[in-house]
Amino acid sequence: MKSHLIFIGLIYWAGFTISPISAQEVSTNQELYQNLGHACLESIPSFTDSLMIDPPDGLPYLTSHLIQQWQDQDMVLFSYDSTRTYQANFYLSWDMTDASISYTRESRKNFTRTANLSMVYTLIDQNGEFIAHENCQKSRSDTIPKSIVSHIESELFPETQGEIPPDRWVRRHLEPVIIATATALAAFLFFNLRNSSSGS
Repeated sequence: MKSHLIFIGLIYWAGFTISPISAQEVSTNQELYQNLGHACLESIPSFTDSLMIDPPDGLPYLTSHLIQQWQDQDMVLFSYDSTRTYQANFYLSWDMTDASISYTRESRKNFTRTANLSMVYTLIDQNGEFIAHENCQKSRSDTIPKSIVSHIESELFPETQGEIPPDRWVRRHLEPVIIATATALAAFLFFNLRNSSSGS
């Protein structure tokens, strides 16, 4: 029995474990930005049922997400054009001051991911009065398997990419030796236990 427990333990340390979290269960970095941006502007629909929007060029997926959310709430939207006149009740513009992803090592196989989003938004009524001019800062952190980082980032949008923490010295140099030794010992114990079982 003791030999069986040793064998199971060696298999674990040799790295034959499967992460319980898959890429499909984790929000992409784009989706995190969408959630944070929506949190900054979630009070806008309470002011009006028609809105002229002047979004920034960056983070187009966030703009698309916000438009979809507001349309789902039956808000009439106009895209800003300085050469045209609109009947929208309010004018909304926003600009990003920070959008960044960072990873820190939490364990051998997991990272702590932190998304930071900062925006300045301005809401003006049809009389030119400022209703709001705010600097909104939001962040969110979670734990992810390091193996899925490439699946939650996008090469099209640099702000979705974060710097990968370097492996610790133990992992770079000592762990391969430990894994190789544990694997060899596990194989030895496996065949030894099987031969012992056959002999009895």
